[in-house]
Amino acid sequence: MVSVVHHECRPASLKSVSQARKLVADTLRQRGVSDHLSNKIQLCLSEAGANLVNHTSPQPTFILVELKCTDSGWELHLSDDGQSWNPTLVNRVQTLDTFEEKVGGRGLALIHSLTDDMAYKVREMFDTNTLSLTWHIEKKISKPSILIVDDDICQRRLYSAYLSESYQVIEAESGEMALEMLLKQDVDLVISDIRMPGMDGLSLKRALHQQTNTLLTPFIFLTYADNPETRESALGLGIDDYMVKPVSKSSLMQSVKRVLNRSDQIYRQLTDRVNKRITDALTPSLPRKAHGWEMAVVSRNTGIGGGDLVLHRDTDKHLMLNMVDVMGHDVAAKFFSYAFGGYLRGLMYHIDDQDDPCATLLSRLSDSALEDGLLSQVILTCCSVAMSNGGRIDIASAGHPAPFLISPTGTKEVSVGGILPGVLYGASYDTVSITLHHSERLALYTDGLFESAEDDEARKVLENKVIKALYNTLSLPSNEAAEEVMRVFDDIGEQNKDDTTLVLLQRADNQ
Repeated sequence: MVSVVHHECRPASLKSVSQARKLVADTLRQRGVSDHLSNKIQLCLSEAGANLVNHTSPQPTFILVELKCTDSGWELHLSDDGQSWNPTLVNRVQTLDTFEEKVGGRGLALIHSLTDDMAYKVREMFDTNTLSLTWHIEKKISKPSILIVDDDICQRRLYSAYLSESYQVIEAESGEMALEMLLKQDVDLVISDIRMPGMDGLSLKRALHQQTNTLLTPFIFLTYADNPETRESALGLGIDDYMVKPVSKSSLMQSVKRVLNRSDQIYRQLTDRVNKRITDALTPSLPRKAHGWEMAVVSRNTGIGGGDLVLHRDTDKHLMLNMVDVMGHDVAAKFFSYAFGGYLRGLMYHIDDQDDPCATLLSRLSDSALEDGLLSQVILTCCSVAMSNGGRIDIASAGHPAPFLISPTGTKEVSVGGILPGVLYGASYDTVSITLHHSERLALYTDGLFESAEDDEARKVLENKVIKALYNTLSLPSNEAAEEVMRVFDDIGEQNKDDTTLVLLQRADNQ
């Protein structure tokens, strides 16, 4: 076990907890930890630290943060000298209001849902309380995997001996066995003899063409019979190399290295194309006017993963708008954003008969995020809005930043909150209704608008400047106002830190 972070938050304050979170985030990034796991660890640190600072009496004088890397995963230990609060007790999640949904949904239930194991040691005398959180990681073999297919055991063992030092080698004595193995597990390369009894190498390659999961697996053929017909048949199947036996170690190693490098290049090119298409598809957009409302949207995309989604649907009753922020900064997170977008669009078309469409949508989204194997892989927030005639707006939130109501008298938050989607089964959400006057405007945004700063001090400056810009641009058309606010953000914020989206809503002139 190796301790990679040892940081004492003294005094115990939200600022010092925030500093500890930044240190943990930097360490996890340096260690190559996935954004999905890093987000979990950071969120648990923030929520546990906030509970210690805000909801224990006596409050601790210090919080000790230790992040440890073990053979089986990661451990986060938080020690303090304040009141014992033991978050491992299930009944506390169910009954203790200060740690429940009333504080925005990021409490004990969230910590329970984001950890694999949790333990708590109550302080004795001059000792400390210690909360221990654990995340398990399956070990992955870093060597590329190669499947050698040959009915000659001596040949298989020889090639395996050539390659085993640099690669993970798997053997199959027939085409049938190789096909069965390839349908159950992925490999990075297949090296196959052509002439084998039963299913030969050419037949194996043809059979793999029928399977989408093995279609792009690189292939090297080996053969004693180098004739034009066999070579033409092999090349027609799209193989990557063709070698005539006997094969030396150096020539085989060179061929394997060349084919794997070319395969990596092709994969990166395909990934880049898919990544660009998904990025383009995720770019938030809204109609300028609909259902008696004017809308403006601007965004900044880091291009490195995750994604902000803005989806809308105009019905006879109202105009529904949903803003989603999928956490993460890798290609996988961007893919999950795309998947959530498709699912959310479907939900929006199946709640027309609901009296409270915003809360219903979030409840169904939350249950799906908890149950679905794909959707449960990410952490996200969502704000759902239904705009009706006469200036009425219904708002429900699932862990999303509270909107701002902008009026001639100032800018203030709309008090609405709810638990993150996918934390508790059967989560319910409250809807807040407001009436927007012609002189007023509502601002929806993702947390990148305020969080894209270097530290707490810079974040406060950014927040104040943006809120001031929202108020100062109230007299401008909404599209011009949105662009002006983002210009202020561009001057101060760190655009490569997080995706940022801003939506401004107001009543059309004739409504």
